[in-house]
Amino acid sequence: MQRFQFRLERVLEWRRKKCRMEENSLAACLGHLNAADQGLVQLRSERNAIDREILARSPIPAPDFAHLGLYRLRAAKEEQQLIEERTNRARAAAQQRMRVLRAQQRVKLLEKLRERRLEEYMLLAGRELEQAAGEAYLSRWVQARSAGRPKPDRAARDNRAEGVKDLTATPCVKNHDIPIRQHPLERESDR
Repeated sequence: MQRFQFRLERVLEWRRKKCRMEENSLAACLGHLNAADQGLVQLRSERNAIDREILARSPIPAPDFAHLGLYRLRAAKEEQQLIEERTNRARAAAQQRMRVLRAQQRVKLLEKLRERRLEEYMLLAGRELEQAAGEAYLSRWVQARSAGRPKPDRAARDNRAEGVKDLTATPCVKNHDIPIRQHPLERESDR
């Protein structure tokens, strides 16, 4: 029997490669999302630090107070931009996750198909092996049978078919004197 060969092996390899590419793309999306999160945390911590520093002074000069107001407006705009960027990146990451899941499902489908084909192959190989073993056994059995006794001619076969020798007609004195019929496949020398 031929060795096992899955016809869709190239497709399976291509799907695996595509799945790895999608997973790498997801990792990049998650990296961008993480960077956006870190940018938001950094902006908020800077804004809180500046607020604490300005408000820690007891007399706040008017120009510093005006600059604080402008800074807060600019920080609020920057925070809104970072929130929008984070939302977009989270949406892109969710879409990429779906692509990865679909790619993984395609790979699993092909792998299951491959497993089924391999099981079928193993079953057929087992059947062929069993059939070959059966044929080899029968061949040896026929050879042993033909080597042990000469083939009877047609007349001898017909005589045997007409009447079987009646073994019960032989008088027996003791049990050990009962004649034993020989099995047709058994030779006298095998006893």
